[in-house]
Amino acid sequence: MTATPGADTFMDHAKQTAFVEHVRGRGGASAQVAVTLEQFFDGNDCEWCIAPNRPEDVPLEAVRRVLFDLRSHPEVHDVRIELDVLEFDAFPDDEWPYASGAAVVTTLLPEEVDSLTIEADTQSSGGPAAGADWLVDAPGVPTGHHYVGVWWD
Repeated sequence: MTATPGADTFMDHAKQTAFVEHVRGRGGASAQVAVTLEQFFDGNDCEWCIAPNRPEDVPLEAVRRVLFDLRSHPEVHDVRIELDVLEFDAFPDDEWPYASGAAVVTTLLPEEVDSLTIEADTQSSGGPAAGADWLVDAPGVPTGHHYVGVWWD
C-alpha cells in the first residue's frame, strides 16, 4: 500500500486491482455496474471517486457513513453504488473507479431519501421507479419497494 497525499488512510492497491477486475468482468468497460458499499469503499481512499464536486468539509468518509447509515434505515432494503463506465484500462495508483450515484431500494419517497443524505451534499433524488434495469447487477426490488437514485454533480 502507498500513501495518498493528504489522506489519513492508504489506498490498498491489491483491493483496487481486484475491484477493477471484478467490475471489468461484469462489463464495466461499456456499461454501468452496481456494486455493494463494501466493494466500493473497502481499500478506497480516493476522495474524488464519488461526489467530486462536494464541499471540502464533506470528506469521502462522510459520504461513506451517510450511505451505510441509509442502508441501515428500516425502510431501506439495499443501497448499491452506481459506477460509471470504467474510464481507464489501467487505473493510476491513487484513483478508484468513479461513481456518480447510488441505487436505493426502499419504501421511502425521494424527498425522504434526500433528507437522509443531505450531509453528503447530494442532488435531488430521482424516482421512484420500478427498478434500475440499465445497471449490471442492479439490486433486486422486493414487492412494495421501489428504486430511488441518489446523485451528485
